[in-house]
Amino acid sequence: THNGMAICFNEKDVRPMGREAAGVRGIKLKNGDYVIGAVRAREGGSLLTVTENGYGKRTALEEYLRGEEPQHRGGMGMRNYKITEKTGNVIGCKAVEPGTEIMLITTEGIIIRIGVDDISQLGRVTSGVKLMNLDSSKDIRIASIARVHEEETDEDETEEESSESEE
Repeated sequence: THNGMAICFNEKDVRPMGREAAGVRGIKLKNGDYVIGAVRAREGGSLLTVTENGYGKRTALEEYLRGEEPQHRGGMGMRNYKITEKTGNVIGCKAVEPGTEIMLITTEGIIIRIGVDDISQLGRVTSGVKLMNLDSSKDIRIASIARVHEEETDEDETEEESSESEE
């Protein structure tokens, strides 16, 4: 959530519904808090969390399990990020694996690309590390994060293209 809370529950706890259904509660929110994202956990992955002032961290997804089982949906969740005045509130989260790259996008339209392997893997209730330097005097903040998807080329296509260019 925007105020740094997270909940991990089994997706089977959410029953199938029609298009016009209101849905079910995923997490109970405090006043002024709202959901900033949802990710599907994959074994061996990490949760990347980024704040509006350019801080972020990776946390092993196993840290969100209490014991061996996930929580049940509709609870308050657990603290995911230690919010301070320096870090600002959480603006996004992504499930990432080693080798993944992400882009950070500011309110001024500046974009940087970072490999997640360069981001520290820290515990659940920490403040993270500086990912991007922002000019605080101009009130520039991180607006969004996005995962970079590399297009895979087929080896046969690459060989055909190189043989055509030789002719």
